[in-house]
Amino acid sequence: MYEYGCLDCARQFERLLPMNAADQHIVCPFCQSTHVQRRLSLFAAHSRGETPASVATAASSGGGCSCSSCGCGSRS
Repeated sequence: MYEYGCLDCARQFERLLPMNAADQHIVCPFCQSTHVQRRLSLFAAHSRGETPASVATAASSGGGCSCSSCGCGSRS
């Protein structure tokens, strides 16, 4: 799933495309312009054992990586 923004009519839309077609000829469904730009998609993920409150607390404190299990490589 990719998100796009039309640079002519300023509307946003989504397309379900294979990765190798993400930047191919995309047409705005609202104004039919080909002057579109792929947008950065933001998403949230939850894992078992974490409640949404603990995820929000970790995000607001600047992270939540304990560096003992995430594999980020920065050990404290």
